[in-house]
Amino acid sequence: MDPIAMAMAAAWGGWCQRNGCSMQAENLGGPSQRYAIRMGLFEHLNVAHPPLVEEHEESGKFIRITQVKTGADLAAVIGNVSALLHLDREPHALAAVQYCISELIRNVLEHSGSIEGAYVCAQRYTSDPPHVSIAVADCRFGIAESLSYSYPEAKNDDKVALQLAMQLGITGAIKSGMYGATENAGAGLFFTRAIAKATGGYFALISGDGAFRIRRLRKGQQPLVFRDAFNDPRHNFWTLEWKWPGTVAAAEVLTQNVPNFPKFFQSIVQQLPAKKTAAGKIKFT
Repeated sequence: MDPIAMAMAAAWGGWCQRNGCSMQAENLGGPSQRYAIRMGLFEHLNVAHPPLVEEHEESGKFIRITQVKTGADLAAVIGNVSALLHLDREPHALAAVQYCISELIRNVLEHSGSIEGAYVCAQRYTSDPPHVSIAVADCRFGIAESLSYSYPEAKNDDKVALQLAMQLGITGAIKSGMYGATENAGAGLFFTRAIAKATGGYFALISGDGAFRIRRLRKGQQPLVFRDAFNDPRHNFWTLEWKWPGTVAAAEVLTQNVPNFPKFFQSIVQQLPAKKTAAGKIKFT
C-alpha cells in the first residue's frame, strides 16, 4: 500500500459524506487492512473496523491521514513532519519534504474550492533507498476548471490542463498574489516535481480523466528536470475511463539524495531566466 491510495480513499469518503452517500467496507483483512487502520482511513470514512491485533509505533514511520482546511491546519502538519518522520537529523531532507507537503496542500486550499479541504498523508521507508512518499488529494474543482479562467484551452482537456499546471508561472489564480507574491505564482507543482525528480523519486498528478507520472530514475541516470513535464522521457500519461472530481498529487523524495536545500533551489532559479534552451531542461550536478 502507498499513501496515494489512502489520500484518495479519504477524499472520496469526504465527497460521499457531503453528498449523502453511505459507505461500508467489504473483504477486510490482510496487510492492506492493517495499513489502512494505522493510517486512520476508517476514521475518515466513518466505517467500523476490527481492532488491530498488533499495534505499531507510529513515530518515525508515517503521517496519518490528516484533513487540512485552514492555514493553521497546514502549519500544524508542517510542524509535525520532523517528529513523525524522524527527519530531525536530516535537515535538508526535512526541508524538501516540508516544502512538497506545504505546496501541494496550498494548491488545494487556494484553488480547489473543496469544502473538505485537503487530505494528506506520508510515509517514510527505511529500505534501500530510504525515501518519503507524500500524497495529497481533494474532491471539488479539478485542475482544468481551476485553470480555465486564465487558460480557456484547458477547460475541456485534462491533458492540456495537467501539462500547463506543471509549468513554472502557470496559475489558475483570478487575482494576482494568490501564492503571496505574483512571481511565485504557479511554482508549487513545478518545484515539487523538480525535487522528486532531482532526488530520483517519482511524481504523479491526477485530475479529471488525466493521469500523469514521472517514473523513478534508474541507477546512474542523471536527474534532468524538463520545463515541460511532457518532454521528460520518463513520463507516462493515461486517459482514464473515469473522472476524478478534483486533484490528486503524489511525490517521492529519496532522502539520501537531497543536496543542500537552499543551493538546490538556487541552482534551479539561476537556470530559469532563459525561457528556452536547446534541451528545455535543468541539470543537477
